Amino acid sequence: MKRITFFIVLIFSTLIASSQIQLHAYRVTFADKNNSPYSIERPEEFLSPRALDKRARFNIPVTEEDLPVNPQYLNALQNVDSRIQLLSVSKWTNTATILCPDTMVITGVQMLPFVTSTLKVAKYNEENTNPVSGNRTNHASTLPKTDIDTTSYGYSFGQIAIHNGHLLHDAGFRGEGMLIAVLDGGWLNMDNIGAFQPLYENNQVIGTYDLIPFSDNVYTMHGHGTLVTSEMAVSIQDTFVGAAPAANYVLIRSEDTRSEQPIEEDFWARGAELADSLGADVISSSLGYTQFPDFDEYDFDYSSCDGTSICSRAATMAAHRGIVVCIAAGNEGMNEWHKLSRPSDAEDILCVGAINVNGVYAPFSGVGPSYDGRVKPDVVAVGWDCYFWASDDSIVSGNGTSCATPIIGALSACLWQALPEYNSLEITQIIRENSHQFLMPDTLLGYGIPNYWNAYINNVDTTGMAHFETEEHYMVFPNPTKDKVTVIGPDIREVAIYDLGGRCLKRQNGVASQRNSVEIDLTSYISGIYLLRIVNENGASMKKIIKIND
Repeated sequence: MKRITFFIVLIFSTLIASSQIQLHAYRVTFADKNNSPYSIERPEEFLSPRALDKRARFNIPVTEEDLPVNPQYLNALQNVDSRIQLLSVSKWTNTATILCPDTMVITGVQMLPFVTSTLKVAKYNEENTNPVSGNRTNHASTLPKTDIDTTSYGYSFGQIAIHNGHLLHDAGFRGEGMLIAVLDGGWLNMDNIGAFQPLYENNQVIGTYDLIPFSDNVYTMHGHGTLVTSEMAVSIQDTFVGAAPAANYVLIRSEDTRSEQPIEEDFWARGAELADSLGADVISSSLGYTQFPDFDEYDFDYSSCDGTSICSRAATMAAHRGIVVCIAAGNEGMNEWHKLSRPSDAEDILCVGAINVNGVYAPFSGVGPSYDGRVKPDVVAVGWDCYFWASDDSIVSGNGTSCATPIIGALSACLWQALPEYNSLEITQIIRENSHQFLMPDTLLGYGIPNYWNAYINNVDTTGMAHFETEEHYMVFPNPTKDKVTVIGPDIREVAIYDLGGRCLKRQNGVASQRNSVEIDLTSYISGIYLLRIVNENGASMKKIIKIND
C-alpha cells in the first residue's frame, strides 16, 4: 500500500491574521539531561511494570537515554514565547518538536544555552489548522460467501502457510501473552466491525494512543491501521484467521494523512518510545518516509537511508530495548526513488519486503541495500495479492509492503512466545537465519522467506519436543518431484493437496488395508510450491512439497 504520511492539526486563531500566514514547526535538540528530576534509579516513574519486567528478564539496563526530556528545558522553551506549542517529545533522541509563530521566536529558542540545534520540519497555514474530524460508519458484520477450501484459515491461508506459520499455531503458539504495538495512521471503524469484536470482548486491545495534536480518537480519519491489524488479529474460523490471533495489541496513531512532511518522523520516534514504555514485545509499522512533496525547504535522497534519521535511530533503540521491530520496506520499487524507505533502513530490525504466495518478488517493493551497505530488506512476506479485512467490513486483496509487514510482526510474536528464553535481537537473527536464501541474500528479497516452523524446531530445547513427535512419522518422497509423491506413515486417513492460495486441488482417502502408504499423482500440476495435508485419527500435519517440470 502506498506510503502513509500525515500532518499536524492545530488551532491557532490568535496567530493567523490571514490565510497567507504560515506557521512553522521545528525540531529542537538538547545538549544533555542535566539536573533532571528523573533518575535511572527510579525507572518506575517512566516505564511500566511490564517494561521493567522485560528489562530485568533480559538484563537490559535503564540508561540516561531512557530518561524523559528534562521538563525544565521544555518549560524554558515555552517561556521564550507563550505562543510556542509543544507538539512532540523524544527522550531517546533528546529532542522536542514545537510550533513556532515566527522566525524571531525561533531565534530566541536557538539562544538558550542547552539547545544545540534547531531544524524546520513542517509548515502550514490556515487551510490545515482545522480540528481533526473523521467519518465513522456503523457496520453489522457480514461475511463474504466463498467456495475456497482453505482448511480453517480461509482467505489468509496462503499468506501464513508460506512461512509455515500455521504449524506454529498448531503447536499452540498463537501469540498468547505477547504484546504487539501497531504504529499507523488510523483504525477507521475497527471498533464497530463484527470481525474485530472478539478482540474487545477478550480485552486484547489493551489501549489506544493518538499522538496527533488535537486528535483523540484513533478510530476515525483513516482505515490503513484496520487492514494491517486484521492480518494479525482477526480470527473467524474457515473465513479469515490472522497470524497472531491470541496476542494483545496496542494501537498507536503516529501519523496524519493530510500531508507529507519531515515532522512525521518525529511522531514515529515518539510512538516507538511509547511502545517500549508499555512493554511491547513487537512493533509492526507499515509506515515509511522518503521525500516530502509538501515540504520544499530541503530535499531528501537515498543517502538519508543510512540508519541515522530520527525515526531510524528510534527503531534501533527499540530493538536494543527488547522489541522485535518490523517495518515495511516501502513501495518505491517501480518509482524513481526505487530504494527502501526510512525507518526500515534501521540497524537490528526486520525490514520487510513483498512477494506473492508463490514467492515471486513484488516489483513495487523497495530495493536494498541500505545506503551504508547493509542487507535490506531483511525478509519478505506476502504483500502482493494479500488478503485483509477492510474498514468497510469486507475482505479484499491488495498490494503493498504494508500488507507484508504485519504478517512478519505477528508470526515473530508467535515465535518469541515459543522461544521465550531468547532476547529480541536473538529472535530477529533466528528469523533471518531460517529464511530461504540466508546464505545468499540479495537486494530484492534480502535473506528471503522466513520459515517460522524451522526457526522454532531448530532452536527449541529438545526436551520440549515430545508432543511434536508424530510430525516426524511421515515420510514424503521424492521431494522435489516431477510426477508422483509417496506418503508413508501410520494410519493415513486422508491426504490433500493445496496451493499457496489455499485452494484444495486434490483430496485422496487412505485405503483401509493400506493406510501406511498413499501415492499422489502431480504430473499435471505446474511447477511450484504446494502444501500436503496428512490426516490421521489424532489430527492433521502439513508438509511443503515442490513440483518441478523437465
